[in-house]
Amino acid sequence: MATIEDVAKLAGTSIATVSRVINNKGKVSEKTKIKVLKAIEELNYKPSSQAKHLAKVKYGFKIGVLFSDRIKNILEKNKNEFGEMDFYSTVLEGIYDGAKENKSKIRLFTFNEYLKSEKDCDGILIIGSDKIPDEILNSNINIVLVDNYIVGRKINAVISNGFDGAYYVIDKMIKRNYKKIVHVHGPLEFYGFRRRYEGYKLAMKKNNLLPITYEVAENQESINYIINLILSKKPEIIFASNDPIAIMILNALKSKNVKVPNEIQIIGFDDIVFSSTIEPSLSTVKVFKYEMGNVAFERVIDLINGKNMHPYVTSLFTEFIERNSTKKFNKED
Repeated sequence: MATIEDVAKLAGTSIATVSRVINNKGKVSEKTKIKVLKAIEELNYKPSSQAKHLAKVKYGFKIGVLFSDRIKNILEKNKNEFGEMDFYSTVLEGIYDGAKENKSKIRLFTFNEYLKSEKDCDGILIIGSDKIPDEILNSNINIVLVDNYIVGRKINAVISNGFDGAYYVIDKMIKRNYKKIVHVHGPLEFYGFRRRYEGYKLAMKKNNLLPITYEVAENQESINYIINLILSKKPEIIFASNDPIAIMILNALKSKNVKVPNEIQIIGFDDIVFSSTIEPSLSTVKVFKYEMGNVAFERVIDLINGKNMHPYVTSLFTEFIERNSTKKFNKED
């Protein structure tokens, strides 16, 4: 008697794909569907009650993890000078642990590598806010975005709540009676930077303060170039849109003998490993990176299984971690 494994082998698909065809759930291309139906007919396969409910079994899938060449270069750096790779490696750790628990296989691709591959994945996770080729976004496969949300596209996404995190920490500092808070951010084309920028601006405006913002490239040269302009505003606090930028600002201030936190306080965003080991240790807004990866993996498994198919965005709240780059504040606020 033929089994569902025999059908998958003959059709050249995964067991999960055969299950989706049998249960008429999830995304399957018409071409693949025809292959599966032909294999079922040829083998005279009779789905058992177990096979009909196989979509509820959460293991044994092939999951592609896609990212840009930029992120690949960060992950492959020999030096982790500003801790850039910590963010993405922690997200990947959450994904890999999810795969281990679900007995699923993970394969990493850049966008171009995936487009040239056989595309035999059951679902894909796309990490980061870099531009994603339309050919991938429009493909007939289950997709979950990680640390990204595309306005106007109903694609499942798992993000950190950067807007709320930025608003919370700036409002907190204003309640401590600090008024001159400058925001230094990366390119606003990236979703994460844009939402943190918007949270900062709203907190300042709601407290009748003037937002002062500077866009920089994520390198020390760019920070060094603009540091005098930032200092001309006589900021009490510099709020950076991620920890690497905050660390580079700290380096620039050290080179000018500016004391942190006595003369200027610094707050980062992400809570990468480096933020707790530098001197002074960096106050920052913690993004739950591992959880983002793990939750995204769970979501793509649900989609593969035809569960809760209507797309939605999962937004994980952040947490302010106060260290030595801000002044101690004893009073409850």
